[in-house]
Amino acid sequence: MIQTSFCHRISRVLFLTMLTSLGFAGMAQGHGPTVKIGHAEMEPPLLNLWVGTTVHFSNTVSNPEGHIVVDEAGTLEGPVLKEPGDGWHYTFEKEGTYEIHLKSHPAAKTQIVVIPKKN
Repeated sequence: MIQTSFCHRISRVLFLTMLTSLGFAGMAQGHGPTVKIGHAEMEPPLLNLWVGTTVHFSNTVSNPEGHIVVDEAGTLEGPVLKEPGDGWHYTFEKEGTYEIHLKSHPAAKTQIVVIPKKN
């Protein structure tokens, strides 16, 4: 457990260093990053974002029942995405770690880590 905690802190420091050096240039325009939804999968498995970043969830496969994006805390739930090209945008306004999955496929996951903007 100590090693995991240490690794998490190191990862966070490296992430913050990268964000600072890159200035998050590509994120300011448009909606920000995209999470692709496939059959029982979501890509990428991890996103690190600033507070206020909008993420686009994009369905890439046909599913008559549809895919619904939810998080484990119950703070967000997207609309039904049935056809390729169906999408949904969500803006992450609060700092935290969001464990996101597809309602009908709980093993299809992505983790979104949201940190405050640097002043």
